[in-house]
Amino acid sequence: MEILSRVHLYCFLLSYIAAFGVELFQLLRNRSALTRGLLIASTTAGLMAHAAYLVARSSKSGLPPLVGSSHDWLLVLAWLGVVFYLLILTTQRRITLGLFLLPVIVGLIVMSTFVDSGTTEEAGRLASRRWGMLHASTLVVGIGCVAAATLCAVMYLLQHQKLRGKSSWLHRLQLPNLEKLTSVNRWLVIGTVAMLTVGLATGFILAATTAKGEFDWTDPIIAGTTIVWGIMTITLAWLLTQKEQTGRQVARMTLLAGGFLLLTVFGLMLLSGGVHENRPANSNKDAASLSKERTARDAGILMCESHFTCYSEGMPS
Repeated sequence: MEILSRVHLYCFLLSYIAAFGVELFQLLRNRSALTRGLLIASTTAGLMAHAAYLVARSSKSGLPPLVGSSHDWLLVLAWLGVVFYLLILTTQRRITLGLFLLPVIVGLIVMSTFVDSGTTEEAGRLASRRWGMLHASTLVVGIGCVAAATLCAVMYLLQHQKLRGKSSWLHRLQLPNLEKLTSVNRWLVIGTVAMLTVGLATGFILAATTAKGEFDWTDPIIAGTTIVWGIMTITLAWLLTQKEQTGRQVARMTLLAGGFLLLTVFGLMLLSGGVHENRPANSNKDAASLSKERTARDAGILMCESHFTCYSEGMPS
C-alpha cells in the first residue's frame, strides 16, 4: 500500500495526454503497428496508475471511491471512460475514438483538482447504506451515458459530413457507420433515463430514511441531476413518438440536450465545490439558533475581558 500511495494524479494524467498525442499523430500520418503499440501501452499504464491512485485514496479514507469525495467521484467516471476506450481500442482497430474520448477524460481529471477532495460524515453514512451505493453508482453511470451519447452525436454529424465529401480532412477519421451510431445513440439515451431515474429514486429513499427526513433541493448535484433527468426523459419521449425522424435529427437533438446538461451538471459542481456540498457540522441548525449562539459567545468574551480589566486595575503597582 505504501507503493500505491506514491502514485500521483499527474502520473496517469500525463499518460492519457501522451495517448492523445499518439492519436493525433495517427490522424496526420498513417497508422502503424508501432503507434498502435504505443497507444495501448500508454493507455494501459495510465489505467493501472489511475486504479492504484483510487485504491490508495479509498484505503486512506476507508470509503469506496464513489462516495469518498467529489474528487474521487470524478476520477471514477474518468476511469470508466478509459476502460471503455481501451476495450474499443483492442477490439476495433480502425475506429478513431480516442480523439473524442481522451479530451473528455483529461478534462474530468483536471476538473477533479478543483473540487473538494476531503471526506465527510455524510459520505460515511452514505457508504454504510446499500441505497447509498446504488444511488452513487447509478448517478455516475447515468452521467457517463449522457457524455457518451453526446460524443456519439458528434461522431454521427462528422461522419455525415464526411460522406457528403465537404471536408477533405474528415476522410482521415475512421468512424462507425451512421446506422450503428444512431442505434447506439438511442440505447444511450434509454440508459441515461433508466440510470438517472434509479439514482433520483434512491436519493428520495435516502432522504426519507435519514433523521433529517427532507430532500435538499438547493444541493447543486440534486438540482442538476433533476434537470438532466427531465430533459433526457423529454428527449426519449421524442425519440419514441417521432417515427419519421432522421438520424441527423436524433444526433442534433442529443447533442443540444446532452451538451447543455453536461455544462449544467459540471458547472454547478465546480461552483459548489463538489458532488454534495461539504457543509459544516452545525449546518442543520437554523439561522436563529446560530445567531443566539454567536450572541452568547460574544457576551461571554466581553464578560471575561471585563473581569480581567477589573482584576488588573485592583492589583498593586
